[in-house]
Amino acid sequence: MSRGNLSEVHLEIIEEMISESIRKAAQSMEQMLRIRVSPELIQFGEGQLKSIREFDDLGRFKVNLMKVAFHGEINGAFYFVINNHEMDLINSVCLPDDITGSRNSHTKMMKHDFMSEIENLIANMSIAALSEFLGVEVIGDVPIVRNMKGELVNAYLENENEINQTAFFVNSTLNGTVVNIAPHFLWMIDEHFVRITKLNTVA
Repeated sequence: MSRGNLSEVHLEIIEEMISESIRKAAQSMEQMLRIRVSPELIQFGEGQLKSIREFDDLGRFKVNLMKVAFHGEINGAFYFVINNHEMDLINSVCLPDDITGSRNSHTKMMKHDFMSEIENLIANMSIAALSEFLGVEVIGDVPIVRNMKGELVNAYLENENEINQTAFFVNSTLNGTVVNIAPHFLWMIDEHFVRITKLNTVA
């Protein structure tokens, strides 16, 4: 937990909201994937999202990164990062053999669309949680999906910190309890989140 202008009480209230949001995200993944998923809130607080060592450790292995930006009275973005090996594991467990066994362009697109549908659902749920928590209107943009080497992700996120003018961040994972997956679910939110939180919650 990283603390700045927000009091301990403010951070406790925010932590409850974040924990509930990622718990619902895990439940949604469980329902769609039919596997057990356990959320883990690694770090959150004021300031910019820090580098995440796991991405550097992937080196040249590819990851699928979805960004869902949002805007309104608060602005920012959610990022869902899953490596290609984890996607293959999910597809092998959840999709029919005739899709997972094929390498043509159509089935490849179906595999990516399946994961993107889950990621988009999670992002939209979290946008709704932010809106309800702060009592503000927040609108999500069309998702943007990138495929990149793991070793490039931290540089990408560092640039996104600047674009979003990140003043509050969340670093969490959604961990499979049997299937070995641990995709990252990241939040970057601007200073309006901190300001409105201080105004709307009693510390």
